Amino acid sequence: MVASKKTSSLIRVFIGITLLSIIFYSSRYFELPQCQEVQAKVQELGVFGPIIFIVLYALATLLFIPGTILTLMAGLAFGWLYGSMLVILAANLGAGLAFLTSRFLLKELVEEKLGHKDWFLKLKSSLNESGLNFVIFIRLVPIFPFNGLNYACGLLPLSFKHYLIGSFIGMIPGTLAYVYLGETGCKVIDAMIQKKFSFSDFPEDVRTSLVTAIIMLISLSVLPIVLKKIRSKK
Repeated sequence: MVASKKTSSLIRVFIGITLLSIIFYSSRYFELPQCQEVQAKVQELGVFGPIIFIVLYALATLLFIPGTILTLMAGLAFGWLYGSMLVILAANLGAGLAFLTSRFLLKELVEEKLGHKDWFLKLKSSLNESGLNFVIFIRLVPIFPFNGLNYACGLLPLSFKHYLIGSFIGMIPGTLAYVYLGETGCKVIDAMIQKKFSFSDFPEDVRTSLVTAIIMLISLSVLPIVLKKIRSKK
């Protein structure tokens, strides 16, 4: 279990670094739109922009579509703070709908699909504390697949209130890190378009954002280890 947590954490860091690398080479060899142009297009949509994003994100969660790209896009299109708020709202909406679907509409189908999976059996056997603390922990520590977890929790003896509150709290660190990565990628793209291809050439605010994004990703990878040590002392 410990090994899987460390592996999952390293995968998240690897994904973040890979995405930054893709941004670097894409902006160097392909003509990309400036982020301000993208943000202007989004602002032209007015209130419909955030609504469309929330609906798409919630649907992606229900349909087992990974939300990482949408999370990054939130940083690019809406900025870090507002984008994080939208992602947290949308992800929790989707997670809540998946929970209710699993519990009341498609319980037998979900049990058939997930009941035999090793990660679901581990999830079920680890429910040995209050529902709220349990949900916060499994959201903070990326042991189980996010979309599958939403449906799996509907099969467990958890209250919907504890599930929603725990999910809301547990999603915050990862959301903040990845939306910030998206906003940072936006700044990097703009710097690349201006033919600034090395770290030393970047404006100071871009360098600061890039270093901060890397620190946030590393902190996110260390979080599961810290949480496990805290839990083991209780």
